[in-house]
Parts: sequence; structure tokens; C-alpha cells
Amino acid sequence: MRLGADPRAVTALFATLAVATVARAEPPPVKKQTPQERKRQQLLDELGLERVEPSPAPSASPPPAALEPAAPPDGTPAVRGAPPGPSFRHAIHPMLAQACAVCHRAGGPAQASRLVLTGDVAADYASVRPLVTTSAPASSPLLLKSSGQMHGGGAPWPADGDAHARVLAWIAKGARLDGGAIASAAPAGPKETPARPAATHPPVKSAADDVGVPAPDEAPAPNVPAPPLEAPPSTTGAPAPDVHELLMDACAGCHNPRGPAAPTRFLLSGDAAGDDAAARRLVDPAAPARSPLLRKAEGELHGGGVVLGPDDPRRARLEAWVAAVAAPAVAPAPASPLPASVAPTPVAVAVAAPPLLQPAPHATPGLPLAAGFFLDGRFDLNYERQRFNGDPWATGSTAALRSYHHFLFLSRESASDPFGLSIEMLTLQFWEAHARFGGHGRPWRLVVGGGKIVVPFGAEPLTHQSYGGLAGFDQRLLPAIWAVEGAAARFTWERGRFVVTDDAFVVRGYALSRADAVLNLQNDFSSPDDARLGVGNRVGVAWACASAWYSTYLNGLGFGRRLFLQAADVTIARPRGVPVLGHFSAGAGALRADVSGGGPGLDYYHFGSYFQLRYHPTDWLTVQYRQGLKTFDNRRGLIVDDTRLGPDDMSTHNFAVMARVRGFTFTLAYFLLFEKAGEIPDDFARASVAYDF
Repeated sequence: MRLGADPRAVTALFATLAVATVARAEPPPVKKQTPQERKRQQLLDELGLERVEPSPAPSASPPPAALEPAAPPDGTPAVRGAPPGPSFRHAIHPMLAQACAVCHRAGGPAQASRLVLTGDVAADYASVRPLVTTSAPASSPLLLKSSGQMHGGGAPWPADGDAHARVLAWIAKGARLDGGAIASAAPAGPKETPARPAATHPPVKSAADDVGVPAPDEAPAPNVPAPPLEAPPSTTGAPAPDVHELLMDACAGCHNPRGPAAPTRFLLSGDAAGDDAAARRLVDPAAPARSPLLRKAEGELHGGGVVLGPDDPRRARLEAWVAAVAAPAVAPAPASPLPASVAPTPVAVAVAAPPLLQPAPHATPGLPLAAGFFLDGRFDLNYERQRFNGDPWATGSTAALRSYHHFLFLSRESASDPFGLSIEMLTLQFWEAHARFGGHGRPWRLVVGGGKIVVPFGAEPLTHQSYGGLAGFDQRLLPAIWAVEGAAARFTWERGRFVVTDDAFVVRGYALSRADAVLNLQNDFSSPDDARLGVGNRVGVAWACASAWYSTYLNGLGFGRRLFLQAADVTIARPRGVPVLGHFSAGAGALRADVSGGGPGLDYYHFGSYFQLRYHPTDWLTVQYRQGLKTFDNRRGLIVDDTRLGPDDMSTHNFAVMARVRGFTFTLAYFLLFEKAGEIPDDFARASVAYDF
């Protein structure tokens, strides 16, 4: 029928169209929800999810590309109309509290693991976030562990369960604190590197570009920890080690509660939380690039020399972590070293660095145990040629196999517990229980301990006393390990690159067997039943690559006699950036022990000195020369009493080459000993292999 043929038909058609238009303009009737639907909606609101309505019938034309949902990072196909990601605060955190907190809490069976829950949402998010991998959600350690793979706690979230699916969805949507997919206005294309936050030091490649710091448009809310740093890609194709594994591998051999660097302010116990707090204390927010942690690794103020040189690929990872720790709340534009054209816009957010991660068991020096305890040790084997003058293979020289280090240490140190313990297990050479105060952002720190302590006297108290020119178990003035019953307190104050320490101690001291006896500093200690107390103090000052210590000790010896012992030590680490000198380190020190009282002619002193020069052609190789003087029972008031010279008065010279590869230290050393009177054939050579685990 033609419209023009019947006017009534045209009128009816227009009336029908008008009614349809009015009907579409009216709002649809509100559907009344059943109690079950209201309860379901309330649950979705609590979990931060949205209700998915039935999809409308497909239209003839596809939706615009900008509205197409992005595929999850693990490569699974995207589902059209999928809701935003679950909320960690409302959905994931309650699940963790119910299923995991029984073991994964401070004091729980799993407190030494990578996941420790506190009940605080932000803190627990920072603890959980390193266990997820948004680029491969299904392979996230959180899901692998919770589904029972390599998990002592079984499978609280089975792989075919709803909880596992919910956590997988949270990770796939970006693992955000408050849920929601990552918004992006950019068209689909290759993955872009997140923008760098403004820093106060020049950025380092791979440390600045690959750390995963959120871009300004993805920044978290103020005071909310940012997502943790991802390890930079390795040039070898293997994943780079995380920061905790890096420090345990490079530093824990000495910086453990029983190692040579135990009296320092940087101790690594293997507990991730405790080691994180120890490392953060060595970060300078005002000058991250000059943080003590980085300068120590470069060899400055460090008796252990260089551990992370400029060519070490691990250094970029450490610099990235330091930069994130030191990131200011508001990064001012003038502080950025980048040109204005490429400098990022300052964002007023607190970018928190991630905690140090617990390394894989096979990569951890030492052995983590239950209840936060840690087991490690040091062992060595030495082949020596002894008793010769000039030629170690001449007739009369002897060969010997020696083991000077056979230590097994048990320790416990945790950031959540101010009390700690360290014990040498095999021979009980020393043990100590201590408590920590201060730190955590304060410029001062106090550690109070007691037991059979290593006496804090000299630059390196444990096994590296060098007075007289010989070190460790070879030196002949003080005990090889000066460890006796007593108590000590150490106070540390830091101001940028300037550090002051003070050690005060009271210990079981020396005693004379008779009034006219000559004191032997190696073993003439008072008996436990009739102990004579000795008191002492050691002050240390460090700035840039120079450090100095002054140690004193006072002890009544009986028979009206007393000992006053004092020592001064200076070390200069490698001055990085200085031509030629940057490959050298040096140290010098002197000790004098005065025994007075008892009447005329009974006063005397012992003396020992050393000078040490080291050349570091590479970061793992060291060439050393050390020399020293030692006099024993010298008359007070004279520099040298020729009438008292004997085989105990000597000069020593040592030439050594040392190489450290992972936990092994290889040493070739040659020792020349020249007696001041009555020269005896006591030179020796040594080939040594030591292992720390």
C-alpha cells in the first residue's frame, strides 16, 4: 500500500510513532529485589565487585576498540563485560587473615618466611605484593604456595576453588589495594615503561627504567605503599636476584651477628624483616647516591674492601632499591637531574620501597630454621711451611695442615622483636643475648647485650687484631678471640655521612699470679670464682672514606698493680673516583699496655703496631703488604730498653694475595719475622681456603 493513497493510514502511522517515542522516554519500571538479591548485592559491595548484568543481544556493528576489554597479562582471553578487579582491602585481606595468619604472623611457625601478616591492611599489602606477578598471574608465588605447591601448610586455596579464582582475578587486574582495573587512555600497543619519579641523584639504567615505579596517573593514594620494585631483567636471560638475596650473598659472610663485622651497625641475620630494617638505616634520604649502604659496597669506610663494583650487574638493583627508599613525599622539579623537557611532573605521593625479599633456600648463605633462628658458619683449611729463614723448602722446615676457623653460629634477629641471640655452637667461644633500642628513622641506635661477649676493643675485634703486624690467630699480643663473660652497650649516632659510635663494656678482666709476674695479655685472665672486673670504652668516628677508633681499658691486677690498655686505629678505604688512589686502601694502628704499681722497677709496658696497604686491581682480587713491631716487657720511661730485648721483640712483614669468589676465600701468604735479639727460624708460608655459608 502506498502512503499517499490513504490519508488515514498516514495519520495512523504518525500516531503510532509518537506513542512509541513517548514510551521510550519514560524510565523503566524499578524491579523489586528479592531478599536473596539484596543480600547478594550487599556482599558484592563489601568485596568491591560489581554485579554483572546479562549481556544484551549482539548488535550488527562491533563496539569501538577503545571499549574492548584488555586481555589479562597471562595471555588468557578477555571476557567482554568482566567486572573490575577485586579489592585487596575488602576481598583479599579477609581471606588472608582467615587462611594464612595463623602461621604467617610474628611469632608463628612461618614468621621466617617471605609472608608475615600484621593485621594492618597497608602493611600486609606491602608484604603480599612481592608475592604476585602481574605479568603471569597464575605463576605468582602467592597462588603456587596457597594451592599447595612447595608449601608446608598444605593447600588453603585449592586451584579449583573459588578463593583461588578470586585471588587470580585480583592479580590479573593489577593487584591493586582497592581494586579496579588499571585505567589507560592510550591505545593498545607495546607495553610502555612507567614514568620515573623525580629523584635527587642521576638515574641508573635498568634501575630507573625497570623498577616498576607507578606512573603519575597510576600513583597510589598518599601514605599507601607503592607496588614493590621488580628485579631488572638480566642480560643472561635468568631473573636477577632480589635485594635481600643480593645482600646475603655479598655481605652476610662478615655482617652477621657472629662475623668479623658483628660490632658494626649493619647486621644480616637471614630474617627478611630484620635485614630490611638494617639496610634502610644505611640509606640517606637527602643524598641517596651517597647513602652509606652504597658507599660501603664501593669500599668507602669498609674494611672488607669492594663488594659491588661499578661493573657489577647487581649494583643497579641495589641502587634502584635505595632510590625508592629515599624517594621524598613531594619530589621538587629543580632536584631532578633530567632535562626539563623529559623530567616527569612532580607527584605528591609517598613512594615506599618494598621490603627486602627472602631469597630462595639454595641461594641463601646459611640455613633458616624455625622460630626465626638462623644457622651459618665459617671453616678453613691451611697448608703451611714453617720454621725456615728465607727458603720454605730448605732442610729443617716443616709442613703442617691447620684449621683455624671451625665455627658454627646460631642466631636470632628480627625487626619485630628487639631481643636477639647469637651463639658459637661448636666450641662456645662466645655467646650473647642483646636488646635494641632506637633506630626506625631515628638518628641514634642503642644495643645492650651480655654473655660471653666479644670485647669491643680495636678496629676489628673478632679475628683481625693486627697489633704486632700479625692478624687473626697469628698475632701474639691479645687473645686470638678476646671473648669473656661481661656486658656491653653500643650507642650509634648518624648524621649524613658522619657517624659516631661509642662502646662501653664491663668484663671479667686480667689478674697476676704473683706480684713480680709479667702479664701475658693472651691468657692471664682472672678465675671465674675470683673475677677482677675490667672496664673499657671504644669511640669510633667515620666520615667519607676515613674511619678512626680510640680504645681504652682499665683493670686492677691485684698486689697493688693495675693495667691500662689503649689503642688507636685509622683506616682509609678506597676513595672511589680518585685516579690511582681509588684502587688502594690502608690501615694503621698501635697498642700500648701499661702495667704500673708494685714498687720501683716493676713498671713496664707492652707495645704493638701495624701498617697495612692493600691494592685492589679488581673487586674480587686483593694484594696486601702488612708490617708491624712488637715489644714485650719494655721498661716504662724508655722507648726501647736494650737490656730486655729477646725473641718476643720483633718486626714482621707479610705479603699476601687474596681472592674471594662467592663464599670461598683463597689466600697465598708469606710471613717474615725478624727478632730483635736471638734470631730464630720462624718464618712461614701459607696457602689457605676458607668457606663461609
